[in-house]
Amino acid sequence: MARRLTTLLVATGLLTATLGMASPDQAADAGRHRKLDVATYNVYQGTDLTTLVAAPNLPELVRRAGIAYGQVVATDFPSRAQAIARLIKKERPEVIGLQEVALWRTGPLGGDLTTTYDFLAILLDALHAEGLDYRADAVDTTFSGTLPISATRQASFTDRDVILVREGVRTVHAESHRYAAKLVVPTPFGITFTIPRGWSSVDVNLPGGPVRVANTHLEPVAPPIRNAQAQELHTVLEQSPYPVTAVGDFNSLPTDTTGPYGTFTGGGYVDAWHAVEPGKSGFTTTQDPDLRNVPSKLSRRVDYVFHRAGRLAAVRAEVFGDKLTDRTPNGLWPSDHAGLAVRLRGARR
Repeated sequence: MARRLTTLLVATGLLTATLGMASPDQAADAGRHRKLDVATYNVYQGTDLTTLVAAPNLPELVRRAGIAYGQVVATDFPSRAQAIARLIKKERPEVIGLQEVALWRTGPLGGDLTTTYDFLAILLDALHAEGLDYRADAVDTTFSGTLPISATRQASFTDRDVILVREGVRTVHAESHRYAAKLVVPTPFGITFTIPRGWSSVDVNLPGGPVRVANTHLEPVAPPIRNAQAQELHTVLEQSPYPVTAVGDFNSLPTDTTGPYGTFTGGGYVDAWHAVEPGKSGFTTTQDPDLRNVPSKLSRRVDYVFHRAGRLAAVRAEVFGDKLTDRTPNGLWPSDHAGLAVRLRGARR
């Protein structure tokens, strides 16, 4: 009896081990069953801050900061978040890389600050109102600073890039980092602005195996810094044991062969939009800072979904937020950018 039991246990163990071992063909077939809908959207911080660094003196800086914050109010993110949520509802991506997810706070000079616009909380609430529940699995806080906006008031701005994941989708190993290269801008009146950028990633558990999704917003005005950031991201993602997709606002045109676009497409990645919609413009930027321009001024493509060649394949790509009908009831574009949604599948190898 004991001998028969031992034989049975050994046979069962061998059977279990055999079932647990996938042949190369089975592993390749499982990889082909990966499917992931991703999107990238720069939701716009609500104002143009570039005028601040060009202020010739401190009083002019305060005046410009006041105008900039006034534009945050006028561009009405609560209304825009509702429009963005409706767009996301149409696409229903499992993972969304968001850029410029601002946090604005105001208060008396020298006093406590109170949150006036938390773009992340506002957008999550708007998505929930549309029947969509997302969670922020990675929040990369980059720049943060406080300036007077009048003789008696001050405002604080915090810039964040966020990876949203739809509830029910499992992820592990979320991480966020700042790039070594950062923009440093001296001003004529002695204040120096240091503007860091960063990246985040999560590993999405799928039936065919994990996929690493990275999100970034690269430096817009200084090409050497932007290029260094892209090189750093590309180098880090090369260490991934899983298929990779990198999404975000890369601030790089498709003709930028020596910049981020060239770094990724020349370094083993596919531009998903170009692969699915070759010859179509796919413009994603840029509307006026007040978001009220008509017609649309989208005329360049800088927002991308890149995916590692040979591991994933793009089968669908859609630009959204670019139509007049996408605007808010009060005539605002949802953002100064359009979004990009892409469906990825495991590639046949």
